Amino acid sequence: MCPKKSSRSTHFDYFNLYLIVRNVVAKYHTLCDNTTSNSSPLLCFVDDDYFCLCDINNTAQCFLYNKKFDQCKQCLAEGQCIKGDIDTPSDYLCLCPRCHFGSKCQHNTELFSFSLVSLLSPDLLSSSLVKQKVSLSMYISVPAVLLIYGTISNFFSLVTFRQPRTRLNGAGHYFFTGTIFSQLSLFCLLSKILHIIINIRGLFIQPIINTVLCKILSFLLSLSSRICYWLIVFVTIERIYVTIYPTKRWLQKPKIAKTIITLITIFTCASHVHELVKYNIVDDPKYTANGKWCVTQLSRPLQIYNQTNTMIHYLTPFLVNLIFTIALMILITRTRANIDRNKSRWKIFQEQFKKKKEMFIPSMIHIISALPHLIISFSLACNDLDTKWQRYMLIISYFAAYVPQCLSFHLYVQPSKFFLREFHATKIWKMLAQSRTTIN
Repeated sequence: MCPKKSSRSTHFDYFNLYLIVRNVVAKYHTLCDNTTSNSSPLLCFVDDDYFCLCDINNTAQCFLYNKKFDQCKQCLAEGQCIKGDIDTPSDYLCLCPRCHFGSKCQHNTELFSFSLVSLLSPDLLSSSLVKQKVSLSMYISVPAVLLIYGTISNFFSLVTFRQPRTRLNGAGHYFFTGTIFSQLSLFCLLSKILHIIINIRGLFIQPIINTVLCKILSFLLSLSSRICYWLIVFVTIERIYVTIYPTKRWLQKPKIAKTIITLITIFTCASHVHELVKYNIVDDPKYTANGKWCVTQLSRPLQIYNQTNTMIHYLTPFLVNLIFTIALMILITRTRANIDRNKSRWKIFQEQFKKKKEMFIPSMIHIISALPHLIISFSLACNDLDTKWQRYMLIISYFAAYVPQCLSFHLYVQPSKFFLREFHATKIWKMLAQSRTTIN
């Protein structure tokens, strides 16, 4: 690549001397002559109008130069695009800004900006066919197992929370709605991965349908998983309220719970609406003839907003859940310790945890599943992910964050004697119990 005359390297100090000369091109011969003695002689250079070559006689051979030949707009994230062969569309190079990588600078590694496509694509585009096939089967089978198991678990939860008695308090409404969004998030996770594979492999799909899927799947995946986080937070808040004010019912009222659920849904949808607008399909002929990426094209202010928005929806529920769960444990232990002074607080805590485990288990499992991804995302922010284990740790932690969504029955129903009793009163359980009796 030929340097411009505005460069600050040693060769270009001569340019400043000749700027005052009316006919600059005539002085370029001297520039070629003066640089031949350097260890790295100047071979070519460009200015605003000319492209010049220094020949073997130290003479500048200059030609009128149209800079449009070198211009290309293939790069995202304000990356610098360098054009190669004019007749080859895929012959270009993107110089990506910090924290971005990829053939089009389409992948972002800033804090809370890792995308599923940026984590999976290196394996799906591997030069090794064996690695491609193994990765393909793994990345499809893991979310498929989560979806299948989650469908069974979520179905049992929905059947339970459709019982009128389970929704006399706010927690039942939060669990019922959370189960619906859990199932939606698992479905969108598998659909998103299949969509990524279809696009990377350049398989045929109608452009309009492809764009709609790109926008809708990304939006729903973000929306559903983050609503689940917020709903568990309000379950914990309600239980702290009951512990502090055992005789009051204001926050337990179904009407209050329905209002909170509506506000959470509206707030989460509104804060993610930019994903519907900014997610787009981008062609990338570098890998396959019809290869495409489903990526965001965000301006810098919108990038900052997106990053902040993700942190709010991820960090806030996590921290509130963590703090309130610890506070709930302390309150219950302290209340019981004031009644029974003959036992140690640790012994009382163990007894109360076993007795009221349904109050702690959902929040604790959500915290444990989210913690690895939180730590790794912070640790690897703006990292090039050159080391494979770093990327694989992110992938594992990403999938682990969806484990609570497929365990709703085990988290919400089984730990509670009341909810489990309501499940045993359903027709589904009676049919299962009858079939087991018949088999035995």
